[in-house]
Amino acid sequence: MKKLMILMFFGLLGCSEPEQEHIVYEGSDKEAIISNILNRRAIRKYTKEQVSQEKIDTIMKCAIYAPSALNKQPWEIRVIQNPAILEEINKRFLKFAQGKEFQGSAARYRESGFSIFHNAPTLIVIAGDKSNPAAKLDVGLALQNIMLSADALGLGTCPLGTLVPILNLEENEDLLKLFNIPEGYEVTINLALGYPAESPEAPIRFSDKVKIIK
Repeated sequence: MKKLMILMFFGLLGCSEPEQEHIVYEGSDKEAIISNILNRRAIRKYTKEQVSQEKIDTIMKCAIYAPSALNKQPWEIRVIQNPAILEEINKRFLKFAQGKEFQGSAARYRESGFSIFHNAPTLIVIAGDKSNPAAKLDVGLALQNIMLSADALGLGTCPLGTLVPILNLEENEDLLKLFNIPEGYEVTINLALGYPAESPEAPIRFSDKVKIIK
């Protein structure tokens, strides 16, 4: 298996940042943000085109700008584009899946050519600090930043919860070491990323779950 190239983003933000002016969006910018939120979809079909380093850098900058409790930033994010590693991850899932039943798209794992990450060219693995009780919530905030920024760049994403327990299995510890996930962290969520090859309709939303109390 090829070695995983780990890209550090120290140069992206620098050791210290200049004071930033607070921007209040007006007009079309504000509409663009709302449109981005309302039009994002989970994508389960991707083209073979790989996501550029420039777009990855932008998405990762958005990810680490997510809020976190006490600014602990209890996440470790790995962007995997190595085809051999992606193939190995899929093999590990298929081995685990044998004889089991799943819900959603994972239920089709017996089909030829099945990919747990929908054959996306990029897989994002996010691990959370097990000692931090707010880590899962904070990872979720970073995940949303990734999905929305990717959508704004014309990319598609799909959260992959089914893959989480498989990567945390003891027999797959070698993968976490390959990803350089520190001790005390566990995979919390994964995300398929690439150029969408479909435009799915929005599933039903339950507005009755929202109550306004005045």
